[in-house]
Amino acid sequence: MAAGKLKSFTLSEMIVVMIITAIVVGMAFSVLRIVQKQIHTIQNNFEKTSTLALFEQKLWQDFNEPHNIMYDSDKQLLIMISEIDTVTYSFQDKFSMRNSDTIKLKIAPRKAFFKGKEISSGQIDALSIFAETELPDYQIFVSKKNDLTFFMNQENGL
Repeated sequence: MAAGKLKSFTLSEMIVVMIITAIVVGMAFSVLRIVQKQIHTIQNNFEKTSTLALFEQKLWQDFNEPHNIMYDSDKQLLIMISEIDTVTYSFQDKFSMRNSDTIKLKIAPRKAFFKGKEISSGQIDALSIFAETELPDYQIFVSKKNDLTFFMNQENGL
């Protein structure tokens, strides 16, 4: 071995190391991009689930307050009228509204009921709502109990 020669890597060895490093870094970024997409999907599903749960809770509260509840399937409009307050739910193609609050999810009422019978418009005491376009198999069913004052305030009393 010569006295002035230093031990080092050859140019071809350095190129091989750089190519392997580039491949590993490229794979790491690909995996990172896939994980970020999955996290974004999970966040969107969580936001949708949370928004739908809050919507269901508020609808349940409104439904079980002493309101006279009217539904119009042609206009996709739910109106709850009481002596103190009026609450209006409007179901549009890409969003729904509660009074002036916008819910940025597609929620569609499917069936309205009054005294256990399905109706298309008029006074109701139960409502079935689907949000399948947002989350698969997500359904909301709200109802209220008609107390004695409800029956007494009707014209025929029954």
